[in-house]
Amino acid sequence: MNLQLLHKNQTGIASEFYVAGELSRMGFNVTFTFGNTKSMDLIVEKDDKLLSIQVKGIQRTKSICWNLDKTKIRNNVIYVLVNLHVDNITTKPDFFVLTAKQAKALFKNSIKEGEKRAYLDYKSIKDNPVYKNNWTLFFEA
Repeated sequence: MNLQLLHKNQTGIASEFYVAGELSRMGFNVTFTFGNTKSMDLIVEKDDKLLSIQVKGIQRTKSICWNLDKTKIRNNVIYVLVNLHVDNITTKPDFFVLTAKQAKALFKNSIKEGEKRAYLDYKSIKDNPVYKNNWTLFFEA
């Protein structure tokens, strides 16, 4: 099977739908913002509590990193990072769930653009049980 890379928009949309699916399985009501709210991609509700989510996706197992503008990190937003693994269709996506504080600490400023183009290397987080599948963060928030 030939590897078909996704367009940037497809990566983002696929990642958002996977996160929405996971949260729906846990009993959350999920609403998509479809780009109408720049700092959040999903809004979820459960037990009369609303949570905002920013989703960042990468395509491949060998993808280098997620990018994020740290100047736009909001304290009341949960960040979910997704690796879709489109290069290995039998591998399920990886999910990493972070608070805003954790995102600020983990994402490194780029040399050229500083906080405006911060990055987090997939290899540095892929086996970290603190963040991987940390869906309990949604129940604690």
